[in-house]
Amino acid sequence: MYLVTKSSSHPKSPRSIINVYAYLSSTHGRPHKARLLSPESYYVSEGTYQKERDTLMKHETLILRHLGFQLHVSLPYILCINYLQTLEVFLPPNTSNGREISKRAFAYLNTALLSPQLLYLTHQSSALAVAAIYLAAKDEGGKLPEEEWWEVFDCEREDLGFLAVGMLSLENFAQAEHKTWLERGRRVPLSLVDLENELKARSTKSSDQ
Repeated sequence: MYLVTKSSSHPKSPRSIINVYAYLSSTHGRPHKARLLSPESYYVSEGTYQKERDTLMKHETLILRHLGFQLHVSLPYILCINYLQTLEVFLPPNTSNGREISKRAFAYLNTALLSPQLLYLTHQSSALAVAAIYLAAKDEGGKLPEEEWWEVFDCEREDLGFLAVGMLSLENFAQAEHKTWLERGRRVPLSLVDLENELKARSTKSSDQ
């Protein structure tokens, strides 16, 4: 998280990352109980901060070494804005509606990051941007060209349909996951051990079915 924000337009300090993680850890993997906590339960002393900061810097170096210091990635956000401009969504008389479409499109792109179908790994950024614009325009009543405009942006109809369905299905997926974590009293994995135990439990459940 620190490394991603560091190379973005919204960098976060090590202290911010450590404080947030301490806050989440204090809930024992149950964030919905966070409102019941007192600030003292997740206070990070200066000594603890320095220790955690050294660990954070060490892990950052390890990740960078394995990545070969190649941090460039292609994301759909800038493409989304460029495509909207090309489609003249921000021009009068659609100026205000264009802003709402862009916000909605970004919301779809953010949500797609949580997709169990790993949409960001299976499709190009251009296709993701097109699908987000398509859905956003439908939600906000935006008027787009009647022709198959998505082909101009290197997106096939089949990819557009798949991504649209995938993005729309995330709401039900998120609700089901939220219900599962609450009802079963399961902990959100915040450490490597917790994550391995969660994956093992899911693997066992899948094999039993």
